[in-house]
Amino acid sequence: MPWWGWLSLVATVIGAAVGVTWYIESRFRKPAHRGDVTRLEQKVDEVRTQVGQIAEYLDGLPQAPPETRDPFLEGRTLEQQHKFREAIAQYQAAFQSDTTSSQRAALHILIGNCFLSVSELEEAEGHYRQAETAARQADDQRGLAAAIGNTGSVCLRRGEPEKALAHYQQALTIHRETGNRGDEADDVGNIGVVYKCRGEFDKALAHYQQAVTIHRETGNRQSEANALTNMGVVYRSKGDLKKALQHHEEALKLHRDARDRRGEATDLGNMGLVYRSMGEVERALQHHEQAVEIDREIGYRDGEASQLGDMGSVYLTKGEPETALECYEQALEIHRDIGHRDGEASDLANMGSVYLTVGDPDRALAHYEEALRIDRQIGNRDGEASDLANIGVVYGTKGEPDKALYYFEAGLTIHRDIGHRQGEASKLLNMGVAYWTKGELDKALDY
Repeated sequence: MPWWGWLSLVATVIGAAVGVTWYIESRFRKPAHRGDVTRLEQKVDEVRTQVGQIAEYLDGLPQAPPETRDPFLEGRTLEQQHKFREAIAQYQAAFQSDTTSSQRAALHILIGNCFLSVSELEEAEGHYRQAETAARQADDQRGLAAAIGNTGSVCLRRGEPEKALAHYQQALTIHRETGNRGDEADDVGNIGVVYKCRGEFDKALAHYQQAVTIHRETGNRQSEANALTNMGVVYRSKGDLKKALQHHEEALKLHRDARDRRGEATDLGNMGLVYRSMGEVERALQHHEQAVEIDREIGYRDGEASQLGDMGSVYLTKGEPETALECYEQALEIHRDIGHRDGEASDLANMGSVYLTVGDPDRALAHYEEALRIDRQIGNRDGEASDLANIGVVYGTKGEPDKALYYFEAGLTIHRDIGHRQGEASKLLNMGVAYWTKGELDKALDY
């Protein structure tokens, strides 16, 4: 979380011993290349938002002299194997004294993408800024648009949708001026992501539909499938589960036709989420298990961890918290192994939610605090706000409403700063509950 920070929350109902109902924000991210970040919930509905499509730009690197080309090609192989830090080292080795400005822009974008994949947002943004500078020096409009758009995705990961929107619109303007229809479609889709994050579902759908239309015109079936996936996510958020399933099934067919196993796994996982919302938990579990199997076959460990997290959600729904905890622990081990800090924070938060559910608030608090520390380190303000709220819930269940209010207000301030209306609503609900437990009914009603 959420990409797949992070960006969206769900209110999970937890009953305290005295019969008070609190709303806990738990989360899990989905594979970033599909752009989806999910925060789990236990009994209500599950909403997902997306992370923007990340642009790749190679500008002549495959045809560069061997001193640049060979480490570049090795880096591409390592990146496709999700060995992002090793890939970064190879891309850095590709810089030579005679590397052109356009090629420098391309390498900085590739390095930034790798840092983004392991949630090192400051490093990612730094390389995108260097790419932007190099592209301007070379008057390389396509490289410039890619750097600007990817900076927007960093902003989105930080929980800054307005800044992300400004970057995506700037990239879109460049691509329309240069007549690059495929990249234009990606920009339009990314703008849809921002509207989804802001809860403006109809605007998001309109932008995704524009992206689908362009991808069909240009014959890009895989990108068409990705846009259909995002439409399915929005329909699920709107509660139209039938349309959500239809779009995920259509995307699945396209990904299978294109032999895109990673896309296939994501589609199966999305279908699992829809079935879970329908109350068909066994079918949901089957789809997540199929997705895990594919991700393991292709070595996509981040996707494997995401699916394990979703399986934990299903087991929690089934009333099997011990099995859910095992799934989250496996996901945590993978995220730590691959250096994915955002995923690590999400796993810890989800584990905290399990401990809170089974009546172990002290262990829940320890996990939420560790998640908070990581989210602050990586600059994930949305995740930070949710962690603060969850810590507030712990204090609320322990009968300490004043402490609870302190953390709810801290989380509320962040979500107001970043324009996260849904997160703001959840904090206000919990503040109302806290005032009710203090016996201040008039204040409670204000919330």
